[in-house]
Amino acid sequence: MNLSDLVFVTSNLGKLREAETVLGVKLDHQALDLVEVQSLDLAEVVRDKARTAFARIGRPVLVEDTALELTGLGGFPGPLVRWLLVTVGPGGIGRIAHAFADPRAVVRCMACACDGVDDVVGTGVVRGVIAERPRGRKGFGWDSVFIPEDGDGRTYAEMSPVEKNAISHRRKALESLKKSL
Repeated sequence: MNLSDLVFVTSNLGKLREAETVLGVKLDHQALDLVEVQSLDLAEVVRDKARTAFARIGRPVLVEDTALELTGLGGFPGPLVRWLLVTVGPGGIGRIAHAFADPRAVVRCMACACDGVDDVVGTGVVRGVIAERPRGRKGFGWDSVFIPEDGDGRTYAEMSPVEKNAISHRRKALESLKKSL
């Protein structure tokens, strides 16, 4: 599989922009409404998503998924963070994390390329802490409450796209995938 052959399947244009910047290529893109397996196992989620996307479009695909693991909740919500974000928003994630003695978090991203025969996966991990309240206006999702260890005390949403992409979980996952391809 080559990067140039892959269709990036995502409905999130922020993820598309970040992936193109990190990989240094213009990606073919399709937004599909995929039913995702609901699991706390990120590898299971991303592989199922890739296989489902391939079955739908019949071309090699690239998908990614991200888990936000709150230390105070034993790693929950993990890959289910989307539903927590929809329910309580970034501010709610901050309040939940600070309801416990330990507001640390691990962000784990997996990118998967699938050609119908093989799945190639790249993983990126960033450790940090959850801010009590949202800060910053850039980014998307929970960027306004995640303070990466290498972020000089700033949330992803307080960083420029270049600064975020230099240290992000998605960059690490995509670079790992690129090496494996």
